Amino acid sequence: MVHLSQLILGETGCVSYIIYCNNKKEAAIVDAFEGYENIVENELDRIGNLSIKYIIDTHTHADRKSGSSYFSNKYKTGGIVKSSSTKYKGQTIKTNDNDFLKIGDASVKVLFTPGHTYDHNCYLIDEMLLSGDCLFIGDVGRIDLGGNYREKSDLLFDSLRKLEKLDDKIRVYPNHVGAAHAIDSEDTFSTIGNEKKINEALGVKNKDDFYTYMTEGWPPKPDDWKQIIEDNLNG
Repeated sequence: MVHLSQLILGETGCVSYIIYCNNKKEAAIVDAFEGYENIVENELDRIGNLSIKYIIDTHTHADRKSGSSYFSNKYKTGGIVKSSSTKYKGQTIKTNDNDFLKIGDASVKVLFTPGHTYDHNCYLIDEMLLSGDCLFIGDVGRIDLGGNYREKSDLLFDSLRKLEKLDDKIRVYPNHVGAAHAIDSEDTFSTIGNEKKINEALGVKNKDDFYTYMTEGWPPKPDDWKQIIEDNLNG
């Protein structure tokens, strides 16, 4: 049976995850961040006796330095699992849409969901979706951290159409929660069905209207976001 540990990193609102199979004692670490490695390691110690098979990123982060290279080197995973669209300069295990990753008895389906970034993946495990910065609780990821805004808006629009076709009961576990990221809800997970009801972005069904929605009223950009992206691409 597959399990998911959700690790909220202090007051940052950022979230890391551990996917693990108790039967085969295999695990993957998803979206680790520099400075919070101890939270991941403490959870691994709590679970006990896990072999780390994969280090996975949903996308290139612009708000926080990734800790994935640290864990990939520590556990000798042969690289970080990323979209084949990544510009990461380090060692990678590249994925394409609808690929599968085996973690013990679990099959993790890769869903290529660009928009927030050009290299964004979501990961579907049974009835759980790691939605990264594509789909939040009641909101979606911004498009204004580099690239062509209109192009990214159209990409995100199509990615959301892909996600809303998933079963309503699938639980949504995003990469950010709470007020630290201007997210109204303090919930730590949602469902596809609930997001279809409450998420304003999912309710916009025209690309022109969606672009207007995506370019109005967003919070300030993270400090040093360009440098953070560059650091994360350099590994």
